[in-house]
Amino acid sequence: MVQAFDNAKQRDTLLALLHASRERFLASFAGMSEEEARVRPDSDSWSVLDCVEHICVAESGMCRSLKSGQRPRSADLPNREERFLAFAADRGTKRESPEAGRPTGRFATLAEAAQQFRSIRQGLIALIEENQADLRATEVTHPHAVVGVVSSYEMVIIMARHTDRHAAQIEEVRSSPAFNSNTVTRS
Repeated sequence: MVQAFDNAKQRDTLLALLHASRERFLASFAGMSEEEARVRPDSDSWSVLDCVEHICVAESGMCRSLKSGQRPRSADLPNREERFLAFAADRGTKRESPEAGRPTGRFATLAEAAQQFRSIRQGLIALIEENQADLRATEVTHPHAVVGVVSSYEMVIIMARHTDRHAAQIEEVRSSPAFNSNTVTRS
């Protein structure tokens, strides 16, 4: 069942999620050297720089969907807002990124990737601040096939919680033996 429309409440809820997840994400790698950003816990894991690159690519694609891929919501589309709030950041289940979202070395430095993330997120925040429509009344196709079609509102929740998921992944990298045994000079 679609909840009643209250654009101001929608906007405030989504903006709070976006601001909080942005701060958590940036804090997860604050003060990290470029060398530390490239440390991988093991050969099958992503580095911090890989995580930031992935978030930039994924969030950029999801923003494009919100800007140009919205269509009227199907009557049978389930409401999964609470589910996405609760589980989208969960690191207990490993998920495979779609090919297009996998890191490929798009950024030369962590600083460059972080700046790109800030820019993309600020654009999303501006989009939500300026929005006058009921985001629960439209739907978009999420780039991850497992997720499928979601309301535009759910897409923004997923974006915020996806960032939280990778902030947690960065914390895992930082606490890994590979990171802590690295011969990186810390200042």
